[in-house]
Amino acid sequence: MKNRKKALIIAIICLAAAAVLYLLVVKLSQRSEDADSSDDSLVISSVDSGQITAISYEKDGKSLSFRKEDGTWYNAEDKSFPVDQDSLTTMTNALGAVSATRKLDSPEDLSEYGLDSPVLTVRYTASDGKEAEFTVGDTNDAAGGSYLKISGDDAVYLVASDFADTFNSDIYQLADMESFPTITSDSITDINVKSGSHTLEIKNDSDGGRIVLENGEEKENCASSSVTQFINTVTGITFKSHVEYNCKDLSKYGLDKPTADISVDYTTAETVTETSAESVQETADTEETESETETVEVAKQLILHIGSQNEDGDYYAALDGSKEVHVVSGDTIKELIEKKAADFTDNTILSGSLNNAKGIDVAIGSDSWHLVKKEVAKGDDLADSAETEAETEEKWYAGDTEIALTDLSSAYSDLSGMSAEKILDTDWGNIFIAYYPLYNESGEVIGALGIEVAADIEAEAVHDKSIIQRHGKY
Repeated sequence: MKNRKKALIIAIICLAAAAVLYLLVVKLSQRSEDADSSDDSLVISSVDSGQITAISYEKDGKSLSFRKEDGTWYNAEDKSFPVDQDSLTTMTNALGAVSATRKLDSPEDLSEYGLDSPVLTVRYTASDGKEAEFTVGDTNDAAGGSYLKISGDDAVYLVASDFADTFNSDIYQLADMESFPTITSDSITDINVKSGSHTLEIKNDSDGGRIVLENGEEKENCASSSVTQFINTVTGITFKSHVEYNCKDLSKYGLDKPTADISVDYTTAETVTETSAESVQETADTEETESETETVEVAKQLILHIGSQNEDGDYYAALDGSKEVHVVSGDTIKELIEKKAADFTDNTILSGSLNNAKGIDVAIGSDSWHLVKKEVAKGDDLADSAETEAETEEKWYAGDTEIALTDLSSAYSDLSGMSAEKILDTDWGNIFIAYYPLYNESGEVIGALGIEVAADIEAEAVHDKSIIQRHGKY
């Protein structure tokens, strides 16, 4: 009996000890949470963002300062600098309510958090005289934030990285500077690229197409795909970055003597308002006017001056009449200023369709043939059937001999699938190998293929060496 009472007492004591231990753990946990809060909504600083009148921040040894006058933000160091107002609004919003995800009360060593040598210091002043200073130290990758301290507060806070990112821009990233005008390929009427003494021009012709001119001389036989690609390169020009907003010494960027000038003539749709003479007369009595709006095409011109290259191989550039200097892609500019008319050559050997051809002349050495397409009655190879209502079909003949369409199509396909590596414009003493003119129904030549090889090159080497000269216009 005594043993049972003793066991019961021990059990009660153990339960009591466990309860005390549990309460102690809970209490310590609560204290820990008070000291290290994880409340995402912990606002540690607040101010009416609209009342902020001055902002400054220091980062990477550089400092920027802005002030607001009459609702407009200015660069405190240069009031004429074109400040992007939206960027400053973003900053004031970030300072209006600063929230922390964690609070560390009175840490002993600020160096543990990188706050002894902060990477960023931000200050603001409000219209009521309120001031605040924030210093940002190391980032905590695991927690996804940065350590922050507020002047006059001994605590260290962990805030979202967005706060520091808001103040990560240099002065030109905060500039409201001009951008390269948006131009569509359809709106372009003329492109002129002048590089040294060389000029390349692409302009509309009277038939609604595009022509290429080099040094004022029209280039024939240009591939439309190459022209389109060139135009798309022009419309794709953008400013990569800004360098200077009020340049007084263009020679620093090679813009006093440009490497190249790119001129673009284009049209743009603009809405104009017209007030009729009758409505003006009525205005004297009614104080109301009637106006009409219409959309008109307005001719415009853009000239981009290309200067020297920077260390990255990109080019300095400036729009004509502007003092702003920008950086444009080196690859893009080289695509334009290094282009020659020969680069636009259509190297397709044979572009005419066999279906549209009515006749083909073939000459190989001293042998020659004339192939003609005839419409014959089905089942009548000689095409002299008296049945006028009979169904007809098209067949190819050499004289009275029918040519197998499959063979002809295969040979023609091989020829039309060829492309030249180089088009030769001069007579270089060739041996004539083959000539294929294509005729329409009226007997006019609509296309032709001529293959020639030099006297010291075997015929079998034509395809390998791709030394091909074309004849005819098509």
